[in-house]
Amino acid sequence: MVDNRVYSRSYERTINDVCQVIHHAKLEEKDLRPLTQVLYFSEEFPEYKILELDKELFKCLKESDKLVLRGQKTDKAVLCTKNKTFDIKEAETSNSLLLIPNLKFAEDVPAESGDRDIEEKEIVGVYHEYFELKQIRPRLLPLRNFLKMKPYKGIELEEEDQSGEGYFDTEKLLEFVQASEEELVDALRDIQAFSVNGKWRILDNDYHFRVLGQFLALVESNSWGLDQIPFGESLSELSALFPDYVLHHIFQIYLEPTGEYTDNDDELFKLVEFKICRFLGTYLLRTVEKFNLNDFLRTWRDSVPEGMITSLDQLGGLAVMTPDSRPPAIWLLDEEDLPEDFQERFTILFSAKERWTYDEIHPYIKRLSTEKQSVNSILTKYSRTSNVNGVRYHSARHGK
Repeated sequence: MVDNRVYSRSYERTINDVCQVIHHAKLEEKDLRPLTQVLYFSEEFPEYKILELDKELFKCLKESDKLVLRGQKTDKAVLCTKNKTFDIKEAETSNSLLLIPNLKFAEDVPAESGDRDIEEKEIVGVYHEYFELKQIRPRLLPLRNFLKMKPYKGIELEEEDQSGEGYFDTEKLLEFVQASEEELVDALRDIQAFSVNGKWRILDNDYHFRVLGQFLALVESNSWGLDQIPFGESLSELSALFPDYVLHHIFQIYLEPTGEYTDNDDELFKLVEFKICRFLGTYLLRTVEKFNLNDFLRTWRDSVPEGMITSLDQLGGLAVMTPDSRPPAIWLLDEEDLPEDFQERFTILFSAKERWTYDEIHPYIKRLSTEKQSVNSILTKYSRTSNVNGVRYHSARHGK
């Protein structure tokens, strides 16, 4: 135990003063560490903010990792490490928190008996509020909107000067997107962004369809099997039409290596059925506001390479279907375009469709779930369930 007393600095305390106080307090000096810290208030309080850190965040600072505050003037600020994002919330305490630089605790003072010493410590702040941190999902909704400003439409339409508005490298994106650097890079990969001259870009939908269409036409014209596509030959055949970096990007999305090679040591790849069917289905849905479901299924089936099988499961999180309506319908509702606020998202979902099965609504909720908040717990909070003919449905908690 260390004896800490608050005094006015105008009156200097002596060893005798301290010993008398210990006596009046009915304490035994032998039970105290041989150090008394005399606390006094500073004449001026610097403007500090108190931030509560858990062991992991404190370890980040000790290991010279940086904590970064991110957000524009209209945003609620977040704090980011290299791989996590934290919400900052102001909390109150009924106890006064004193900020005292270099204050020693009992474990900092040797327990050996000896002459008592006095040290003066200055109180530079008194607080009843502090900031709490809570790990959250990165706020990535603006990311796609930023990259949509200048989608890649082909080398012939590229601007020479790409230093202005609409072009973002990683550092510039981190100025606007509230996410850690690792979370941002993961999100860029998820939305199929790629780098051109150091700037992150996404493919324009029509250009994307054009490149993929030419590639699939090449596969068909050469009668290559869906799992027997020579990478080098494909690249060579299409290089006159599209830049290599675009072709590499398309191949990375839609091809997987088989581990086999041609007689000419050209590596063989296979088409990823799910991704190709999903993109072509989405592209069709973008052409009209609402599709007759039967017409869509027929058109979609005819648009994919022979041997591939389309399934509505491939459009999870992208399309809303009403198979029981007259006529049955399907239309585009991209999960990535929905707000991240739970209540706002559910309002849109239940406005689009009154009742959802778990398999239908799950893709629209999954990205918002965390280790502490599962999809089921989110649905329990923001929807009500009903059972119709043995099928469980989720609908708005408050009926219209």
